[in-house]
Amino acid sequence: MIESDPTAAPAAVPPDAAARYRQADSYGFLAGAGARLRHARWNAPGTPRGTAVVLTGRGEFIEKYATEVVGELLDRGLSVYAIDWRGQGLSDRTLADPGKGHIDNFSTYMADLRLFLETVVAPEAPRPILALCHSMGAHILLRHLAENGSGPLSAGVFVSPMMALRREAMLRSILMLMPEIPAVEERYLFGTGPFVVFAREFASNFVTHDERRYRFTDDWFAADPRLTVGGPTIGWARQASRSMTAALAPDYLERIDLPLLLMTAGEDRLIDPANHAAIAGRVQHGEHFTITEARHEIMMETDAMRAVFWQAFDRLAKGVLG
Repeated sequence: MIESDPTAAPAAVPPDAAARYRQADSYGFLAGAGARLRHARWNAPGTPRGTAVVLTGRGEFIEKYATEVVGELLDRGLSVYAIDWRGQGLSDRTLADPGKGHIDNFSTYMADLRLFLETVVAPEAPRPILALCHSMGAHILLRHLAENGSGPLSAGVFVSPMMALRREAMLRSILMLMPEIPAVEERYLFGTGPFVVFAREFASNFVTHDERRYRFTDDWFAADPRLTVGGPTIGWARQASRSMTAALAPDYLERIDLPLLLMTAGEDRLIDPANHAAIAGRVQHGEHFTITEARHEIMMETDAMRAVFWQAFDRLAKGVLG
């Protein structure tokens, strides 16, 4: 059992989140990756039915899911493991400016995930193990599965996987004109910048119809400013584009033998879900499901849409957990 490190716990809990928030039973930092990677573990009450491994999206952090989703997984008898990707949450930041979401190559994310699964999850997590991943986290796991196999995982739910971006052709055209040097790569991507809470008007958001859950991010950044991250860099966008190209290469996704449910948000305005059905059809045991009125962050949507999400999750889980 990996010893808990209290310095990896959040500094404070937002008052509005306290009623539903589940503090982890263990927090720690994973070394050996050239950066400290923060992870957390929650033990299921009683005899666990299995484990859920939560992999978040770009700019997200463990506490956003511990506010509500983790409790719902624990109530289903699942232990929970989660990690902060490098460059966000309480994992080490990549640049001197901690607000910039940056990565040198998506293979770094994949190596971090493999280390987490092999050294933290596999040795101690109750079986069977399901992955619950969102957006960038879903993309990284799909690539990991294609290149490394299923490992300790028995099934996965992939929510709004980042496999194509809106206006991606225009983005790629602009990136081709920009030199690939640090002075450029480390700038904020055009149209983004540092996190500014006053700029986060709910009426113009792209990710959810639910204002309370939309404010999870703002509340946690205020409670523990170390969690704060702004927009992605040009370098992150360039590497994301390359990684999506790699993920869609012929005979790549066909290697995946993990049973998976790919969930699409019908009103997604951040990623382009047009290829989701085809992706689910390319993997050996894939199922595709759409929540028509949902925006990008399905797990942060309204109660009605989240109920549909959990029904779909439970169908998959029943087949794995019994």
